[in-house]
Amino acid sequence: MTELLSAYQFTPLENLPLLRERLLALARRLGLKGTVLLAPEGINFSLGGVERDLEHWLNALADEHGIAELVLNRQPVEAVPFLRLKVRIRPEIITFDPGLDPGVDRTGQALDPQAWHALLASGQAQLVDTRNDYEVAIGSFRDAANPGIDSFTEFGPWALEHLDRDKPVAMFCTGGVRCEKASAWLLAEGFRQVYHLRGGILAYLRERQGMDSLWRGECFVFDDRVSVDDSLKPSGRVVCAGCRRPHEDLPADGMPPVDEAGDCRLCGEHFEPARLAGIRERVRQIALARARGESHLGPQPETEELFN
Repeated sequence: MTELLSAYQFTPLENLPLLRERLLALARRLGLKGTVLLAPEGINFSLGGVERDLEHWLNALADEHGIAELVLNRQPVEAVPFLRLKVRIRPEIITFDPGLDPGVDRTGQALDPQAWHALLASGQAQLVDTRNDYEVAIGSFRDAANPGIDSFTEFGPWALEHLDRDKPVAMFCTGGVRCEKASAWLLAEGFRQVYHLRGGILAYLRERQGMDSLWRGECFVFDDRVSVDDSLKPSGRVVCAGCRRPHEDLPADGMPPVDEAGDCRLCGEHFEPARLAGIRERVRQIALARARGESHLGPQPETEELFN
């Protein structure tokens, strides 16, 4: 069975260049595709492949590298939603505050989906979506505050201005990494009670199948499925081939509606002629593949950052 495995762990890692080469060789040998990010604070990855090969990957991380307490999300997929394999070294596995180390610093209390559901139903916490605005726009938990941010690095200033340090805070994101890191930051800033959803939205949707759910809408994912519904099935949502963000008024092929100057009429982003030509060619190739009845993964994100 083909699976998508997304996971992270905050744990001190050393000799990152050597670790990168070993993990790259292992993933290649197993035929995995996706992205692995390494940093002194830990590992963050999203990989697709055959179930037994992903199990081999996990066993190797635990047995050979001591990475054995991953926060995991597993999803069956019809096809791996990545075109290639990348293993990268970064200052942080999730860009936020380089002075913060959740593998060492105290983090908030991680709640499993059942405990999370109970907390939200009680209405006793300040519920906050830590994701970017375009992610929140297509789905979120009922009554969650939307910081309206374009980058996770903007969350800290927003939190200091809008959240009450003396009231419990409950935070969530796609797979858990963003809200876990933010929970450590809030505690360091003097917030008293901080909770985060272990495994993120994806874990909640998986665990609450067939049960009462407080989730509304779709969950944006950073691969070629674009978004999944509450049963974790691809929603078929169109994403812009230029900025990789969903917009309600996009044409079916995802081509950004640009004017003569190269400015997108939906988001205002400017596209230089060479970049616009490349986007048009990718959209054309996708259309040709579909006309032949072939599977074709859509335009890949231009960023190598993972958001879980």
